[in-house]
Amino acid sequence: MVIEYDGTDFLGWQIQKSGRTVQGEIESALKKIFNTDSITLIGSGRTDSGVHAKAQPAHVKVDTEMECEKIQRAINGNIGNDVYISKCLFVDENFHARFDAKAREYHYLMTESFSPLNRYKEWFLPRKMNNELLIECSHLIIGKHDFTSFCKANSEVENKICTIFNANWEINDVHRMFIIRANRYLQHMVRYLVGTMVEVARGRYTVKQFESMLNGKQSDDIMVYRAPACGLFLWKVEYE
Repeated sequence: MVIEYDGTDFLGWQIQKSGRTVQGEIESALKKIFNTDSITLIGSGRTDSGVHAKAQPAHVKVDTEMECEKIQRAINGNIGNDVYISKCLFVDENFHARFDAKAREYHYLMTESFSPLNRYKEWFLPRKMNNELLIECSHLIIGKHDFTSFCKANSEVENKICTIFNANWEINDVHRMFIIRANRYLQHMVRYLVGTMVEVARGRYTVKQFESMLNGKQSDDIMVYRAPACGLFLWKVEYE
């Protein structure tokens, strides 16, 4: 299934001991529909609290004769209005939403113009910055890098190498959108990249300092900054 959700009122994708999550919401609906407690929904990745998704693929194994359209309608009828199954289909039993993914694309939205309608969908940052420096930093991200400096400090993932296929900023008078496409991401990685690029564009760090962090070099006089979750969207996931 492909899932679209507003992450504002969720504690992220993954089920927690307490609190509402996207995985938990959909699993509860599936257990009700198929009258079973043995349901595990596997997503293509885990989004953090407050992060949104335009198209989050996920898979679940069920023994059923229901048609996909009926399953889709049944799930949507048993979940909140801030999450929606936009597509549902049967796939090969060996398909894995996470491990079979070849590329994932995220968008991060920023604005200099405040709107109460979009306060949970973009980072309101009314500060002047050098757009050329933002673009220059984004070009440096492309390729294979050690993102140790740009992930959560207590991350349990040992391999911090990620391959970035594309990274760029789309900018107009009041809006900025960062688009990144990669094979994998570390926890908070996109938000740390965005926040630190903004610090460069504000003149607090140099492009050279940003580049050194991309090469895994830590420095006591440089720290990464994490952009708010509200502006981040999992936009699409690609498979063979």
